[in-house]
Amino acid sequence: MSDLRYILLLIFLLPAVSLAQTVPVVEEKILYKGKIEIPATSMGNTYSQAKSLLLNVMNANPDSLKEIKHEGILTSSANIRLVSPYHLIKEFTFKVKMQAKENVIGYEISDIELKVHERGGKSKTISSTELLKGIQENGKVAIQAEKHLNEIDMNIQKVIAKMKSNPPAP
Repeated sequence: MSDLRYILLLIFLLPAVSLAQTVPVVEEKILYKGKIEIPATSMGNTYSQAKSLLLNVMNANPDSLKEIKHEGILTSSANIRLVSPYHLIKEFTFKVKMQAKENVIGYEISDIELKVHERGGKSKTISSTELLKGIQENGKVAIQAEKHLNEIDMNIQKVIAKMKSNPPAP
C-alpha cells in the first residue's frame, strides 16, 4: 500500500518538476537582466569598468562593440563554445547590453542562438524561442532542448557570477 502512495505522489509531482525551468523567459525569449554594484573603494569611471567587463569577462566581440558614451550604454555580441563530441561544434551567441551609472552597471543578455555544426557537414542555428518550444514537445526533442537550455544557462550564470565577483579596477 505504501508503494502505491509513493507512485501516486510521483505521478502528481512529475508535471511540477518538469516545468521547473531556471532559464529566465520574457515574451517567449530568454532574457537575463541584472545589476552589478561597484564597491565605493573601486569606484572611478564606471563606464570604463563596464567596457572592461564586456570585453574581458564576457569575451564580447570588439568588432561589434557599439558605444553611446553620453548615455553610458555599451552593446556587443559574444559567443561561448560548449563542450561537445569531436564530430560536433556547438556554441551559442548572444547580445549584451550594459549601462553604466554612478555606482551600478546594469546588464542585459538577450537574442541567444545555439549553433550546431557537424564537422564536414551542415550547420544548424536554433533560436531561444525554438529551444523553449522544444521543451514542450515529447520524447527526444524535449530531452535535447532541455539539455541545451541547461548548458546555456550554466555558462551564462558562470559569466554573471564572474562579473559580480571581480568588478574591474578603474
